[in-house]
Amino acid sequence: MFTNSQNIQALSFFLLALLFEVLERIRPARKLDRWKDLKTDVYSFAFAILLNRVCGYAINGFFATYIPSWMLLYFKTILILPGYLKIIFALFIVDFCIYWIHRSQHHFDLLWKTHKWHHSVEQLYWFSGFRTSFFHSLLYNIPQAAIPMFVFQLSPLQAGIGYSIGLLIQFWEHTNINVNIGMLKWLIITPSYHRIHHSASELCRKNLGTTFSLWDRMFGTFIDPETVPENLPLGLGQPQGNKKEMAKMMLGI
Repeated sequence: MFTNSQNIQALSFFLLALLFEVLERIRPARKLDRWKDLKTDVYSFAFAILLNRVCGYAINGFFATYIPSWMLLYFKTILILPGYLKIIFALFIVDFCIYWIHRSQHHFDLLWKTHKWHHSVEQLYWFSGFRTSFFHSLLYNIPQAAIPMFVFQLSPLQAGIGYSIGLLIQFWEHTNINVNIGMLKWLIITPSYHRIHHSASELCRKNLGTTFSLWDRMFGTFIDPETVPENLPLGLGQPQGNKKEMAKMMLGI
């Protein structure tokens, strides 16, 4: 059935993958060697999908079992909102939570280990953004699973739409395209905005927003992409190491 959340998710992925592959061919921001890291990116993608499912089911199961019933009473007012408003509010609240998780990953050594694998990407394009470690996925899935399901209690259709929007954002922020979105940049991050964050420099602690640019502007972590050279090198600024070290990064330890 099309309204099944997982069917919407699968269809969204293939349509968005096709869209961004075409856009990157038409308006590339940087010249890429797509074959260089393809094997690593394919493994990382499979690993990320597995982790997303495992972490999502585990977190949903935990909250369904242990969340106090009295707490759900406070969410009843939210449930009368139209579906589109619940999706929008959920996106804002989830992104606010992830901003602070993300910021913590760049300020505490223990949490940096969970995020280091994601920053090992030296060629940023729509498929490379799926490099996420086990503990990275676990941390991000807590707000991504709990807020839509237990605060806003989205229906399968609404959850599927929300997931598709999240997937669009995931592709958008990591894509290798040259684009100007005008005044929308005051609200939404752009690929050039996020490339600064992936730079092999101290600027990786800036532009931490993953959907909305307003958190960076509000909390002092914003850098205007127009003030930074476009050809900044990306990645960790050091060799990725042997297979054992890469395995540790994938686990986030």
